Amino acid sequence: LDWIGIGNEGHDVFRETLAAAAGTDATRVAVHTLHQHDAPDCDFSAERILKGAGLEAMSYEGTFARETLRRLDVAVRAAVKKSMPVTHVGLGVAKVEKVASNRRIPGPDGKIRAVRYTATADPVLRAESEGIIDPEVSLVSFWNTNRPLAVLSYYATHPQSYYRTGIPNPDFPGVARFQRQLAVPGALHVHFNGAGGNIGAGKYNDGSPENRGILAGRLADGMRRAWEATV
Repeated sequence: LDWIGIGNEGHDVFRETLAAAAGTDATRVAVHTLHQHDAPDCDFSAERILKGAGLEAMSYEGTFARETLRRLDVAVRAAVKKSMPVTHVGLGVAKVEKVASNRRIPGPDGKIRAVRYTATADPVLRAESEGIIDPEVSLVSFWNTNRPLAVLSYYATHPQSYYRTGIPNPDFPGVARFQRQLAVPGALHVHFNGAGGNIGAGKYNDGSPENRGILAGRLADGMRRAWEATV
């Protein structure tokens, strides 16, 4: 989901709802969020504790999450009736250029001397090296003979360009995924964040709005080349 997070009892309920709708067990359901900052949050445990203490539930107020779960239940039950056989699995990899970089900048003593957040206005910090990242986007695709059914993409970075706008959006990974959906409309495209704890776009992003499209284009280009390299 293009949400900032789903935790604790919220994560349990999402897995249980999807499992029941698909006719399987919750242990076989993985729920993943990309962690875009302008996006919904879900934690039914936090909501319950806050309300139990007579406090405002803040971003953990769960009305929207429960409506999403209701819609997911309906959608998955309908999708199961239209399932198609998978005859092949495709794998593709390509390097993404000028998107990800390290967030924590070490000094000569090995200690962290600066943090280069995903949006970094300081040109001196942006001039630092990329650091150690996983530069590749990986694609796993599912096929019915020569027809692609679904494409799962994986790339490790914090998924922000500019944020805290108060308007929900999937940020640049969502734009990149949408571009690939337009290019290969017959398959469902789903994007996952890799291990991006110390990785963001800070070297290549000063936080200006136009960078969302630039970063999205670079990620989409990597997705395209991984798709074309698929075996």
